[in-house]
Amino acid sequence: MDDIKRRDPRKEHILRNRLHPQYDEMAVDHDLLMSGGTNRKNPHKQGYLSAEGIKRIDRSGAAVAAAGVAKKQQEQSLPLRAIVNPSHYIVVFSDSDSAKLTVLDKDMLGLAHSLADGGTAVVMINLHNREDDLASAGADRALTLDAANYSPDNWLAILQTIDTELSPKHWIFADDTLVGGDLARRLAASLGVRPVTRGNLYAEGTLNCGGGDASKSVNRKLSRILLVEEQVADPIAGFITEASSLDVTEVAGVIPKVTDLGGVAVDPADIPLAETRFILSGGNGIRNWALFHQCAQALGATEGASRVAVDNGHMPRTTQVGATGTYVNAKIYIAVGISGAIQHLQGMTTCETVIALNTDANCEMIKRADLSIIADSSEVMQALVDATFGGKGELDDVG
Repeated sequence: MDDIKRRDPRKEHILRNRLHPQYDEMAVDHDLLMSGGTNRKNPHKQGYLSAEGIKRIDRSGAAVAAAGVAKKQQEQSLPLRAIVNPSHYIVVFSDSDSAKLTVLDKDMLGLAHSLADGGTAVVMINLHNREDDLASAGADRALTLDAANYSPDNWLAILQTIDTELSPKHWIFADDTLVGGDLARRLAASLGVRPVTRGNLYAEGTLNCGGGDASKSVNRKLSRILLVEEQVADPIAGFITEASSLDVTEVAGVIPKVTDLGGVAVDPADIPLAETRFILSGGNGIRNWALFHQCAQALGATEGASRVAVDNGHMPRTTQVGATGTYVNAKIYIAVGISGAIQHLQGMTTCETVIALNTDANCEMIKRADLSIIADSSEVMQALVDATFGGKGELDDVG
C-alpha cells in the first residue's frame, strides 16, 4: 500500500487558493497542481517579480540559464544508482535525431525504471550522439550506433546480438517514429514475440494502449517488446545513474537488403512545417518579399510566416507558425521582421536555435533569440544571397 500514490484533497485546496495562509509553505516544492485528477503546470511559479513588485516572464534566457545551473548542481548532489553486475537488463532504443533527449526519450527511460528491480540495469541505445547528460535521465549503460548510413538490416543484427548476450526482460521503442517502430516490429518478428503497441500509460503491471477507435483503449499485459508514446511514465527523479559504455560483441557484416544511395535532393517547399529542421520565417517587417523567397531558396530553408504576414496576403495560411497555425520543432529558426507575439512564440518554443533579424532591439523575438541581428532585413537577406552564391549574382533578378 505504501507504493500507491494518493491525492491530498486538503493540499490541493490550499494550492488552488493563493490567499490561504499556508499557500507559500505548500507551494515551495510543488510544481504541479492537481485539478480533476490531471497534472497541470502551476502558472504562479513561472517568471519572476520585478523591482516594482510586478510578476513578469523572463524571455531573455537569463532565468532559464540560472535555473539550468541550479538544476545541474542539484543533480550532482543526488545519490548515484550504481549497478556493477546487473542481474537483468531493460533496453530503451531511441532514434530521435535531436542532440538533446526528447520528452519521449525521458518517458521511456522512466518506464524502464518503473519495470526494473534493484539489480536490473537500464541500457539506452541511440542512433545519434547526445549532448544531454544521460546519467540524469536514467541510463545505467549507453551505446551509440552508427547512423551515418541507413541500414535497418545491420541495426537489426546488432539488436539481435544484444538480445542474445543480455537477454533483456523488455525492449522499449518509440511507436511514433519511423526507424524505431520499424526496428521494433522486425525484432519482434525475428524473436517470435507479439509486441505491445501504442502504449500510452503504465500502471500496476499493465500498459493502457490506444485502439483502432480513438475514443477507446485497452489494457495489455507486458510483452518483451513494448512500443510506447509520450507520457507513458514519469521521468526518473531523486537519483542519477552511471551511464557507462556498453560493450557489445562486434557484429559481422550483413549483406543489406536495402542499399543506401545517399541523400536525395528535396525541395524545402515540399517539407511540412512540422517536420522541417530549417525554417526561414517572415513577418510584417519584411518589405521585399521576392527577396525573402529567394533568400529561402538560397539557404535551402522551408518558408514560414507570422499571422500578420498571412493575414496581409503575403504568405499562404499553410506557412503560419504559432498557436493558431503550426507548432514547429526546427533545429534552426530564422525570424525575419517578426516582433514576437505570444502566439507565435508558443508555436516555436521547442526550436533549438533561434536567430532573430529585426530593426527593433527591444521586441520580444530579440529577447527569445539565441542570436540577434539588429539591421534592415533587405540588406541582410541580400548579403545572405550574395554569400551563398559567392557574389556571382545568380539571383539578381530580385525586383
